[in-house]
Amino acid sequence: MDPAGNDCRYKVALEQVIAQLSPPERQLLHLDLPIEDWPADDRKTVTCRLAGFYSEVLETQLDGEAEADFLLWQAVDVPGSFTGDEPDAEHLCIVMLTLEGAFRDISSANWDYLIEAAERELAGAVGSQIDVCICAGDFQGAGGRAKLLKYHGCAVKAVAEPDIYRRLLIARTPQIQGYRLNAAYNVMRGHLLTLVQQRRTLMIGFSAQDNDVQEIFVEGAQHSNWDWNAALKAFIFAEEALKQGQKGVLTSAYGEANYHANRVAIEANARVRAFAKPLLIALLLNVLEMKAVALTDLGLPAAWLVHQKAAIGAGLRQLRDGAAATAADPLAFVRRLIGALNHGQDLFQHGNTDHGRYLPISRDTLQQIGGVNAATGLRQASVALALLGHGAGAGNWKVTNDAARNTPILLDQEGKTTRVFLAANDYVASSMVQNGHVDPDSHDTVVLLSASATQRSARFPGGKYGRDAKVKLREICMTSLIEHATDAADLLESFKRSASL
Repeated sequence: MDPAGNDCRYKVALEQVIAQLSPPERQLLHLDLPIEDWPADDRKTVTCRLAGFYSEVLETQLDGEAEADFLLWQAVDVPGSFTGDEPDAEHLCIVMLTLEGAFRDISSANWDYLIEAAERELAGAVGSQIDVCICAGDFQGAGGRAKLLKYHGCAVKAVAEPDIYRRLLIARTPQIQGYRLNAAYNVMRGHLLTLVQQRRTLMIGFSAQDNDVQEIFVEGAQHSNWDWNAALKAFIFAEEALKQGQKGVLTSAYGEANYHANRVAIEANARVRAFAKPLLIALLLNVLEMKAVALTDLGLPAAWLVHQKAAIGAGLRQLRDGAAATAADPLAFVRRLIGALNHGQDLFQHGNTDHGRYLPISRDTLQQIGGVNAATGLRQASVALALLGHGAGAGNWKVTNDAARNTPILLDQEGKTTRVFLAANDYVASSMVQNGHVDPDSHDTVVLLSASATQRSARFPGGKYGRDAKVKLREICMTSLIEHATDAADLLESFKRSASL
């Protein structure tokens, strides 16, 4: 750019862009420096301000360029800026929640590839459980468990198939204003309208500033009959304070009369004051806990009273909260969690750790947890985890995992450590030994089997003793232990006694 040349096309375009700034904001510009060298506060103020006018900024035309999306494609650099494949904590959490059946439709205005990259990392490159949907053909070919609705387009698809998808990148003001009339997005609009009418929605990083999105909510809310006073709210925003566009969504959803008569309560109930990373981590941990609690309930004797089952299931809350306390670095925590879950599930199901993919507790929703095959052993394994959580809550031991020692669960009792493995059955337990994960002569290892052909609460009651009088490998059949327990307190004591803890 020639700063002194009034006819420089780049200068002319830049002046159109910075015209969006107020006079005080223009004082923060440092056009003689690369933007990365600007003072951090100045850079943040200017870029955040222009981001609020992104569609107007990207509508700026550069003299001599025939393509309307030249600024988007070349200056913003869609191919280079939005096709990266390094997902952050929130993208990994979204995919894990989807694989656990919690999400069926994920709507995103973002062009990036990060959710897709997270699924590839967690589930592998063969097949996909999440279908990226933009145009009609994408919906017609969708066969996965969930849809990623990229209603403003997808950078990767625009690069890979420009003849189809480049024109579907929505960024400029005319594109947003004409979204309703864009035939290529008819199926998308219809799907989004149905979601607004039929599904409760959690909105993260969603300002609702674009007219096309506002129109969908206004139209979708017609005759939807959402009750603003229902226990489960129709729309929840992850925000400290609601923005004007978000308030407009609530007005459309509940009706103008209801909204204005109950505005304070509606707005308070529509906010969860946490941003993407902590919120999605908390949601993931909560879903995992709720599924394990439901499996625990199914794994305990049917004759037990509700409060007896709840007393056992409460141990899982201790494990959940203990894990959450280590989440200071969100991405590091999520990757540790993925590693621990993969490691534990692999050993539990296969007796080895070579699977390498995320194995959900169940692929269906919590309401369908009863459909998990009892033969998987997950019910008894959940009871075992609940008992370990109880012991941690009572101060009997601390629970961690030790990936370095290939240990899914490590109990620390004032310096005495015990390695704990969960196994679905005898075959899996034998595979752990054959694959070198469990030493049959170890004096510090407990294997908790969901089911065992011997059907005894402990194959070696009180532990198997060697000539040195040390307790050696302890193998415990959880099914038999549970069947012989009279109540929650008896089960807890029997567990500690059988495991020599």
